Amino acid sequence: MIQTHLLPGSEKIRRLKNKVCSVEIDLWGGAITSFILRGSRINPLNFRFTLEQMPLNNRDGAPYRGHFLCLGRWGRPSEGEIKAGIPDHGQFANIVWNEKRKDSRQLDIDCFSELEGLHLKRYIELDSNAAVFVVTEEVCNTTALGRLYNMVQHPTLASPFLDRFTIINANADLGFDSSFSHDPERYISKWPYGLCKDMATLDLSKTENPYSSVFSYIINKESKLGWVIAFSPTSNTLIGYMWDRKDYAWLNLWQDWHEGKIRYRGIEFGTTGIHKPFREIINDSNWKIFDERACDYIDAGEIRSRKYISFLCKTPPGFQGVTEVRIAGNSISLDDHISSKKIKINTKFNFDQFLS
Repeated sequence: MIQTHLLPGSEKIRRLKNKVCSVEIDLWGGAITSFILRGSRINPLNFRFTLEQMPLNNRDGAPYRGHFLCLGRWGRPSEGEIKAGIPDHGQFANIVWNEKRKDSRQLDIDCFSELEGLHLKRYIELDSNAAVFVVTEEVCNTTALGRLYNMVQHPTLASPFLDRFTIINANADLGFDSSFSHDPERYISKWPYGLCKDMATLDLSKTENPYSSVFSYIINKESKLGWVIAFSPTSNTLIGYMWDRKDYAWLNLWQDWHEGKIRYRGIEFGTTGIHKPFREIINDSNWKIFDERACDYIDAGEIRSRKYISFLCKTPPGFQGVTEVRIAGNSISLDDHISSKKIKINTKFNFDQFLS
């Protein structure tokens, strides 16, 4: 049987650390719940749903926290799947993961979802000297049948990192508001702008317009690397993610406003931009948008591997956001072409091999 509840008194938080930062992973739900610089109190991933905020079909398991993984599906299951016990965003974010190996900077964990028929291995390695970690995830279809599936990384920002001054930058391109998911190519947005259901236009790089929705964009097709940055001028703190575009072609930006204030912003990257059950994706002919697939396929017994990089840093005075991200050798370079400021993060990782 899969363990879906925490046993009384059981400790499921695992911590990786070096001299400049720490990373926390909660085995109950497998979420990365904290990424924080030493001496700082600012955790960009300080997000957690209460039990009351969770969908009804998720309340027997872990609450959504920090950066969690949507695997099997992204969003709501079908009515039949809900009756069969499938939670929103898939079972992996709802159950207890297993620790396989750990030291001060590495953690290997895995999880098996009986309902999804998928097994996941995750390898996390924190750099020895920088606030940078690399995650490799291997998904195996354990069933005798091939299936449609989706895999979406769901980092979510919350206060105090998130406020009305927070800036989001990305190398996104064409997209749409989820309100138009029935016919997205008729209501196209181009990053950083989003066309809303009332036909108003928002600048989604900013956090200043009280409109709650999910906007989905494809990553620029000319780029081998996908990236998204969240920058807090209030705390002079920046968190970023990078990945191979072949792994994750979509960027999904969720913003939740409550009583006129921003409450959550999701900077989600994955294999889809359609937040629906597979039957609706197929019925709406949304399986391919902007010549990009909205779901993936994994054959019986097949193993699929994907990677991403996350980094955290302080920003220099006058910094206004990121216009370009580059990786080469052992370094990550962030350029702000508006203010001519640059940030370079040196690591022990060899990024020349990351996109190979």
